[in-house]
Amino acid sequence: MTELVLFCLICSLGMCVQSFVGFAGSLVAVPLFSLFISPKVAVPTYNLVMLVVNLVLVLETRQHVDWRRVGRLLIGGLVGIPIGAYGLKHLPVHVIGLIISVVTLTFAILFMFKVKVRLHENRPTELGIGLLSGWLGGAISESGPPVVVYGLARGWDKNTFRSTLITYFFFLCIMANVSFLYLGLLSWQSARYASAAVLPTLAAAIIGIWLKNRVNETFFRQAVLTVIVIVALLGLLRHALG
Repeated sequence: MTELVLFCLICSLGMCVQSFVGFAGSLVAVPLFSLFISPKVAVPTYNLVMLVVNLVLVLETRQHVDWRRVGRLLIGGLVGIPIGAYGLKHLPVHVIGLIISVVTLTFAILFMFKVKVRLHENRPTELGIGLLSGWLGGAISESGPPVVVYGLARGWDKNTFRSTLITYFFFLCIMANVSFLYLGLLSWQSARYASAAVLPTLAAAIIGIWLKNRVNETFFRQAVLTVIVIVALLGLLRHALG
């Protein structure tokens, strides 16, 4: 029961952040999951919840989506997802935990200090970004950071940035859940946890949307990234020493 409550709370926190800034939900949720719940359970179950909630967010932001960019990123992303999911199934739990912590910490620091990577907007770049994003999405449910780095490097418009990311994540979630189901990573426990988490997570998404025009985004973003860095460091210590 305690594990179920923790799962619902962490999902809700992650989705509140996701709906507010368009990304970083998984950077908040996944490292927290790894402190309390096995990634082999948490990652597939979290993706089930994200599938439902991202559908709602897609409907809310659909007018600003750059479908051409979504399609090009998905070419690599849909290939990367099953590769990452295979890794999630077969890698030891402590190795997955270390990957989660290192990836989270790396991208959180990049975002915190607004490090911009020079990336050209062309098909090979988008294929590579999509492939890396899909691999991370399938393995640890952190498909967002590579695409965020790319979007920031290209200077995407704020509304297009958020809407395109959310739509891209929605389609990745579909592929991820198909992969998890095929690999036997989804169970009745996953369905029970996801069912319990959907309503509070939807409520958190609505709160995030409501906060979007009422809270200083720069302050909120920096506060979230600070928390992410702390959680990632705790996870790194736990999995390295455990």
